[in-house]
Amino acid sequence: MSEFKVDNSRLFDLVSDILQDMHNGLSKDKSSLLMIPTYITRLPTGNEEGNYMALDFGGSTFRVIHVGLKPNDDPILKTTVISMDERMKHVDGCELFDHLASCVGTFVKQESLEKEKLLLGFTFSFPMDQASLCKGRLVRWTKGFENNGVIGEDVAQLLTSSLKNNELTANVEVVALANDTAGTLVAGVMKYPTCRAGLIFGTGTNGAYSEKICNVPALRETETTEEQVVINMEWGNFGEHGQLSDLQTKFDKILDSASSNPGKQLYEKMISGMYMGELVRLALLERVSTQSLFNAEPPLALNTPNSLEAAVVSDCIRDVAHVRNFFGTAISADDVAVIQEVCRSVSDRAARLAAAGVYAIWEKRGKEEFVVAVDGSVFSKHATFSHVLKQTLKDMGCSVKLETATDGSGLGSALVAAVA
Repeated sequence: MSEFKVDNSRLFDLVSDILQDMHNGLSKDKSSLLMIPTYITRLPTGNEEGNYMALDFGGSTFRVIHVGLKPNDDPILKTTVISMDERMKHVDGCELFDHLASCVGTFVKQESLEKEKLLLGFTFSFPMDQASLCKGRLVRWTKGFENNGVIGEDVAQLLTSSLKNNELTANVEVVALANDTAGTLVAGVMKYPTCRAGLIFGTGTNGAYSEKICNVPALRETETTEEQVVINMEWGNFGEHGQLSDLQTKFDKILDSASSNPGKQLYEKMISGMYMGELVRLALLERVSTQSLFNAEPPLALNTPNSLEAAVVSDCIRDVAHVRNFFGTAISADDVAVIQEVCRSVSDRAARLAAAGVYAIWEKRGKEEFVVAVDGSVFSKHATFSHVLKQTLKDMGCSVKLETATDGSGLGSALVAAVA
């Protein structure tokens, strides 16, 4: 499908645009990248010990995690995963944070930790303006969340207040605030000492990397002996100033205009799992009228916005049986071929666009060799995404090594708490 093709020459143009926005964002000039200093200046060494908590919040599920650390030993994790009720994405902010605290309390009781003093790292995977390691104000909601009373507020303080108002969590103290991408980087360091970047490819997408403090004007005058700080790029918003306009298909534009944040998070809308299925659905709908797909009578699901999940896109690429299972056993072989082609085209474009962001981080760090820790279901579970991403980076001459960071976002915030 030609409309979803992006050649290497265009990818290198994107790299230049991303690098320019990285420089501008660090200098607080006009940029679609926030380039937020996370105040994470120390990375784990493997000698940490003790018991820590993490709350990992930022998408369709959230997790409460208890992490046990011993020097030079693998972390011991106990985790509970809670699905985010769609209603909770729209309730008042206080109710949302009270719900999070309640779930932490239930976990604390289940693990018999009520009497322990527990330090907690809070992974909050939405754009924040951080003022310190444990203070960050929400810039804007993404990924379908629209809770009132949170934008502009310190999310660590909101969680702290809710924890203190719950008798089961009165001994839990929020000591570190990070987003999932920074947490993934930190968790990656535990397994791969040369890890210097973290990426998320899941419901949303983002990048973080370790930057020299001398390149961050906002931190130059701070009293620190540390030389590096983790930067949260918030790269999902890249393209806000038109850098992606020529790559946006009619389907991208329809999706964007129907979203809760038109004109924002354009890079994310072309890459992440939250939007991948909808792009496929829109492209298939057009082919119903132009190519008589499904004999011009689409299945009901195809007429329902957001009915196609990224997991279905992946399954359709992987196996013809999945195509027939979702779209109907009676569809023709030609229809199956069209569906698989659309799924592959949307997925391949996502991976290739992601490669431009990875390459930009590599170039910003002087094209040295280092490990990039990656978390998220699109990277770990999609049929082709990780392979196409790695192959594209290889074709572009990028020598970073991508490694899966299982539970990176949750473990990472606990590790940030441990070294705080």
